[in-house]
Amino acid sequence: MTERRACGFSLIEATIAIAILGIVAAVVAVFLRRPAEGYFDTARRAVLVETADNAIRRLARDVRAALPNSVRPGPTNQCFEFLPTRGGGRYRAAPASGGGGDVLDFAAPDSAFDVLAEAALPNFAASPGGTYQAVIYNLGISGADAYAGDNRAGLAASSTASLLNLTAAKQFPLTSPARRVQVIDNLAVVYSCAGGALRRTTRAISATPLASCPASGTVLAPNVSSCAFDYSAAVNPRFGVLSVTLGISSGGEAVQLYHEIHVENVP
Repeated sequence: MTERRACGFSLIEATIAIAILGIVAAVVAVFLRRPAEGYFDTARRAVLVETADNAIRRLARDVRAALPNSVRPGPTNQCFEFLPTRGGGRYRAAPASGGGGDVLDFAAPDSAFDVLAEAALPNFAASPGGTYQAVIYNLGISGADAYAGDNRAGLAASSTASLLNLTAAKQFPLTSPARRVQVIDNLAVVYSCAGGALRRTTRAISATPLASCPASGTVLAPNVSSCAFDYSAAVNPRFGVLSVTLGISSGGEAVQLYHEIHVENVP
C-alpha cells in the first residue's frame, strides 16, 4: 500500500512568506512614494492654476466691455468698479436726406432720438423703465461723468434698436466727436478680494467712490492668498491698463498669476 503525503504550507512557511512579502512591499512603497506624491502635488497645482485662470478670464471679459473711462479703483488695490455696457451705436446728429429722423438736440432737453445700433442692444420692453441708461461722451471728469449722472439718462421700456426714448427729458452736456451713445445697466460691477476670495458683486451707480472693498458677492476664486488690482490710464488717454495679480493657495500648494487687461477709453 502506497503512502500519500498531504500537500500544503506549514505555519512557519506561511509566516516567512508573509514577512518576505511585507519587506518587498515596503521597499516598493519607498520607490513609489515620491512619484505618487509628485502626481498629487501636480494635480493640486493644476486645479489652482485653472481656478485662477478662469477667474481672471471672467474678469477680463467683463472689463473689456466697460464703459470708456468708467474703471474706478477702490480705496485699496484690493478692489475696483466699472460700468458695464450692454450695447451702443451712433445717435442721429442731422436729419435724413428726406428731412425726417429724430435728431438728438444738445441745445435743449430732449426725450427721444434715433440711433444706428452698432452692437446688439438689450430688450428694453422686457425691463422696467430706467433699468438701462444711455450715456454720451463719458470722460470720467466733472461735467462728463456717468457716475455723477452728468451725461447719463434712463431709457424707457418703449425704446427700440432704432429709437431711444428717455424716461425724462435730458440735455446732454457734450457732443461726441464720433456721435456715439452707449447703453449701460443701472448698476456698477465691483470686483473685490476682501475676505480671502475673489468676488464679483454689484451696487447702485454712485458719484461717491467705494469706501471699502466689499466681502460679499459671487465667489469666482476661493482661498486667495494674494491679490492686487492696479489701474493706469495716464500713459495714453485713449486706453488704460488694468494689472491683475492673483495668488491662490490650498493643501500646501500655491500659485500666482499676473495678467494685464487692455481697457478702451475712447468714448
